[in-house]
Amino acid sequence: MRQTRHSLTRRHFLATGATALLGAGVSARPAAAWAGSAPTPESEVDAGPMVMALTFDDGPSPQYTLQVLDVLYDHGVRATFFVCGDNVGRYPDVVRRIVAEGHVLGNHTWSHPHLDGLSAADVRDQIQRTQDAVTTVGGRAPVLFRAPYGDFTDTALTVCADLGLRPISWSVDPTDWANPGADTIVERVLAGAATGAIVLNHDGTEGGDDDPAPGSGGDRSQTVAALTSYLPQLIDAGFTFTTPDAHPRPLP
Repeated sequence: MRQTRHSLTRRHFLATGATALLGAGVSARPAAAWAGSAPTPESEVDAGPMVMALTFDDGPSPQYTLQVLDVLYDHGVRATFFVCGDNVGRYPDVVRRIVAEGHVLGNHTWSHPHLDGLSAADVRDQIQRTQDAVTTVGGRAPVLFRAPYGDFTDTALTVCADLGLRPISWSVDPTDWANPGADTIVERVLAGAATGAIVLNHDGTEGGDDDPAPGSGGDRSQTVAALTSYLPQLIDAGFTFTTPDAHPRPLP
C-alpha cells in the first residue's frame, strides 16, 4: 500500500509541486550575495491573505516524520522540514520521501547544539556538514536555515550570509516538544493562525549525551495527533499553505 500511495504522491506533485521545488533552487542566493550584510531571521511569510507555513524541526525520524508526511499528503499540503545532518545519513529513505512528496528541506545543524556555546569554526562545521549531507541525499542544497532553540547567533548569521542561507524563525510556537497534550497544541496553533504565520512543530528530538542521534528518540505522537486535528480546521477556515523558500526576500 505504501508503494502505491508513494507512487501516486509523486505523480501528484509532478503536476502541482514540481515547479515549486524548482523554484527553491531559483531562490537560492550565491555565497557572496549577502556579503557584508548578514540576513536577519524571518518569522513570517509574505504570500498573500490567509497563507501560512508549517515547519517541522529536529528530524527526520523514521517513525514520526513518516506519520507527519501521511497527514500532509492526505490534505495536499506542502511543508518545510528543518533536518539535522546526523539524521540525514541515518534515515536517507525518509529524506528522499520528503523530497519526492514536494516538501522542502532546511538546514538545522548537524547535531542540534546550543550555537552560543560553540567556537566560530564549530558553528560553521555544524552548518556546512548539514548542507553537504542534505545535498548528497536530497539532491539539492538547502536555502533555508533554522538555528536550534532559535539561537541565531552573529556567527551563525555570518555563515548564512556566506552560504546564501535565509534564516527562518517562527511566529507560532505551541511548544509541542514539551508534550502539553494534543488538545493544547491544537488550541495554541489555532489561536496563532493568521496571514503570514510560520508554525513551529517537531517531528524529531534534539540530541544530547543520552541521545546522540537527533530524532532517534522522544515521543512526537501528540504533534501528529494535533496536526491531524488542526490542519483540516485551518483548511476549512480558508487558509492555504506555502513554504518560505517560495518567497525570496529581496537582496539588500
